[in-house]
Amino acid sequence: MSTVRVRTISTTERRRLRKLKRQRCNQVNALHARVILFSSGRVGNSEIARCVGYSEQWVRQIIHRFNEGGLGAIEWYPYWQVRNTPRKYFAEIVEQIAEVALSSAKALIGMTQWSLSKLREYLVSQKIVPSISLNWLRTLLLRYGIRWRRTKSWKASTDPQFWQKYRRIQRLYKRRPEGGRRICVDEFGPLNVLPRHGQCFAKKGSKHVERHRATYHRLNGVQHFLAAYDLESGRLFGQFTTRKTANEWLAFLKFLRRRYPSTETLHVVLDNYGTHIANDVLKWAKSHNIKFYWVPTNASWLNRIECQFTALKKFALDNSDYRTHEEIREAITSYLAWRNGSRAIAVESWRSHIRKTRSHSNPVIAA
Repeated sequence: MSTVRVRTISTTERRRLRKLKRQRCNQVNALHARVILFSSGRVGNSEIARCVGYSEQWVRQIIHRFNEGGLGAIEWYPYWQVRNTPRKYFAEIVEQIAEVALSSAKALIGMTQWSLSKLREYLVSQKIVPSISLNWLRTLLLRYGIRWRRTKSWKASTDPQFWQKYRRIQRLYKRRPEGGRRICVDEFGPLNVLPRHGQCFAKKGSKHVERHRATYHRLNGVQHFLAAYDLESGRLFGQFTTRKTANEWLAFLKFLRRRYPSTETLHVVLDNYGTHIANDVLKWAKSHNIKFYWVPTNASWLNRIECQFTALKKFALDNSDYRTHEEIREAITSYLAWRNGSRAIAVESWRSHIRKTRSHSNPVIAA
């Protein structure tokens, strides 16, 4: 019976057998893998039995099992045979759990996304693990760096001149033209008078988190903030308008032109919104030393002012309940003053704030 030999092993099976051979917490799998690898190297069964400490009959049995059922026929995991004992999840099992979590939920469970409970149910149904707590499943995923992430949308540009415009803007960003100034411009808005959700610090389990009213009727109209981002000085500034027609846009360009010497060429990055390409606007810009760099259609991310708007919205508008447009303008102006270095971070000292808070919470009752 020494002529019993293992069948031809595939590359995937050989890689898996080598992993099993290195297992220190599961000597059964390690020895079974050594038997198969020895046999594939044309080592006799009697010599294999001597090396691994098995009988020749058991060596032949392992080889027969592998030839008939593959790796699944020789693998052994204690948590499938032993109950009511602490669970041990070997590296290959955790790798498989992570692989399942990163796979398409639509393909595996017919739903749009996973949850921990649904992932656990799927793992148990597929006999990847016999049972696992939600907390331990979360811990294993975190060890592999798997966390919940928000999905994002992306729209590819359909502009036939995309690469031409892209390279032109990138060359501008890379090197400042001699005698010129680089400026990114765009509209921020429309600005509505409405409560906005945000974030705030709160103690764990605290019920006193800021609340904002709900609105259904917004009768205050909208405003727009025409903004400019100076790449040379790093300043962000602009003007507020009630409309954003070609007239307002031309007035904003004139405001922008007055801020810099007339001998300095303004290289302006902007999108191809209708008011930006009006004939009067183009004619005036050409005669006043302004060059336009058009962002490709559906590629506003090329305009560096967009990332400035993210911080502006977060720190000036989010978690607020302004009642008038004047309050909104004051909040944006205050944030820009701090951002541009025109004021310190504090608008009120801590001691003054504490005195006001305590005087309001403990009013003095007159005799």
